[in-house]
Amino acid sequence: MNYLGYVRKGHSRETIDSQINSLMDYGLKIDEIYKERWSSLDDERPVLSECINSLNSNDYLVITRLNQIAKSINHLVQIRNVLEEKNVDLIVLKQGLNTSFKNLDFYSVITLFSEFEMDLRLERQLIGIKKAKDNGVKFGRKPIDTKITESVKKLFDEGISVGQISLKLAIGKSTVYRLLK
Repeated sequence: MNYLGYVRKGHSRETIDSQINSLMDYGLKIDEIYKERWSSLDDERPVLSECINSLNSNDYLVITRLNQIAKSINHLVQIRNVLEEKNVDLIVLKQGLNTSFKNLDFYSVITLFSEFEMDLRLERQLIGIKKAKDNGVKFGRKPIDTKITESVKKLFDEGISVGQISLKLAIGKSTVYRLLK
C-alpha cells in the first residue's frame, strides 16, 4: 500500500507550493508527489496520467481539492472509474473525502460536489479574467472626464447645490460628492 500525491498549478485559492505543503503535512514525501503545471482546461494532463498509471491495487491517491484532478463532473467520474478498476482509493484533504470509507453520507456527497462545482467555476472565471486582461480589456469604473470634474467644482464654488449640479451635468449625486472630495 502506497500513498501518492498529485498537485496542479491552477488559478484557484491554492498555490502549487501550498498544495505540496498540505500533502507533506499529511505524511507524503516530496518524491511521492506528482506536480502538473497545466491548466485544468487542457485536454491532456500527462503528469496526472503518469501518476494514475503508477498506482497499484490498495494504493491511495492524495490531493487537496477535487478540482485539482478533474475539470468537470464527467471527468471526475472517468477518473473515479479508473481508480476503482485499479482498486485505488482517493483522499481529498480540504474536502474531507476518503473513498476507503465505504459508508459515505448522501448529504456529504452533495456538499462535496457543490464545492467542486464552485471551485471549477471560480477557476474558469479567473482564467477568463486573465485572458481578458491579456487582450487589453480594462476592468473597473471608467474615469470621469476632467471637464466634468472641473465643472462640478466650479458650480459648487458658485453655491449651487449638489442636487442641482447632479441634474445639470446628468451625473449621480454620489458622483458629485466623490468628485468634491
